[in-house]
Amino acid sequence: MINLIKDRFEECKSKKSFIRINASHPIDIYVGYNEKGYKTLAIISSGKIENIESTKLIEVNILKRTIDDRLSLSFSLLDDAMSDMFYRFCDDIIQKTLNLSKEVNSISFIIERWKKWIQMFKNPYSTIMSENEIRGLLGELIFLKEIMIKRYGIDKSIESWIGSSMAHKDFEINDTWYEIKAIKENAITVEISSIEQLESNLYGELVLVKLEPSNSTITSPISLNDYIKSIENILENKKQLELFYKKLEERNYSYNEEYDKYVYSSKGIDKYMVISGFPKISSNNLNDGIARVSYQIYINKIKNFLVIGD
Repeated sequence: MINLIKDRFEECKSKKSFIRINASHPIDIYVGYNEKGYKTLAIISSGKIENIESTKLIEVNILKRTIDDRLSLSFSLLDDAMSDMFYRFCDDIIQKTLNLSKEVNSISFIIERWKKWIQMFKNPYSTIMSENEIRGLLGELIFLKEIMIKRYGIDKSIESWIGSSMAHKDFEINDTWYEIKAIKENAITVEISSIEQLESNLYGELVLVKLEPSNSTITSPISLNDYIKSIENILENKKQLELFYKKLEERNYSYNEEYDKYVYSSKGIDKYMVISGFPKISSNNLNDGIARVSYQIYINKIKNFLVIGD
């Protein structure tokens, strides 16, 4: 659908006009260029005028048409460099309203949907993450969806994701913690970047998410953008979505098509108990003159600490 949206905008570019996105869609949704030359998503539907917030990136307007008393709701992109994110927003609005029942006020529904997107547009100019950062974030997201949410539920799991706040542990919940490392399937060692990552008086686990770089031809390929969307789809309310976006923003993530180039295959998740005897460096063993330590652990040396089962 995103390619179709791009094509529709391209059709309108020379004449700076509008075109309906899909004749069979139950709502009149158009894409094109407004009088200022900005790419615009426009919705024509019945409803009541409501307060709606614009951002530095998206100008939002709502008004009543004199010709038929219906409302015109428009979203205009003010910076063409962020077109990829805007196309994704357009696609979301089109897809989410495709099966909207007649009883639902479509304008109110779209406004509520926009409110969920505002967080994603707050940090649009962040730099592209490195491949290691992409892999690391994806590993945490896989653990969040596949382990945490199934074990603790959505609210507690997202709240417990504190690695996004640059804390020492990636997840802290109840009386335990989890430190996530994304590694290649055949990795010999795992990097521990600080003493604090594995140091605690509480029981915790070192989690290795095995991600192998691959290509889009593999079965069920994983990319960062698509995986984030898969988590968005299971969130149940606005509060959860806003908190999730806030956590992503803290990790300097904002949607960019560039991330689709980094595709992985998931090779499983291994969890290791960080208990007495686990090979780690402790602050108690350091000379006062040492400011910071990073070290590597041989994965084959911690097999006895492997968690069996979930």
